[in-house]
Amino acid sequence: MADTKSLSKCLVADDEPQIGALLRDVLAQQGYQADVVTDGDAASRRLAGGQYALLVTDVLMPHKTGVELVHEIRARGQTVPVILMSSHLSEEILASCKAVERIAFLQKPFALGDLRHAIDRAAAPVRS
Repeated sequence: MADTKSLSKCLVADDEPQIGALLRDVLAQQGYQADVVTDGDAASRRLAGGQYALLVTDVLMPHKTGVELVHEIRARGQTVPVILMSSHLSEEILASCKAVERIAFLQKPFALGDLRHAIDRAAAPVRS
């Protein structure tokens, strides 16, 4: 599992409040503090104004998709590790994020162990 000291503050973005609350609770059990938002614009504002060590985001959200959010924060120079979740992880989504560093994908529904592995993959050091 990733070092909880370097991943202590997380942002969860999911338009389903129950999923966001569940992820917040699961991440808390793993030693993380998670803030939860329900749309892509709110996530973008939080990321611009806060120091987050991890972003866990759904693909389909109001105002801005998870994929758009990922591309936006990378364009701003933010290298926060990202876990992109969806019940429909299409080849198109995977291809659009192929060149994005520090990203992992989770197919919904997923087990707690899958989330742990995704955190480790997303937080892995970038190799030159």
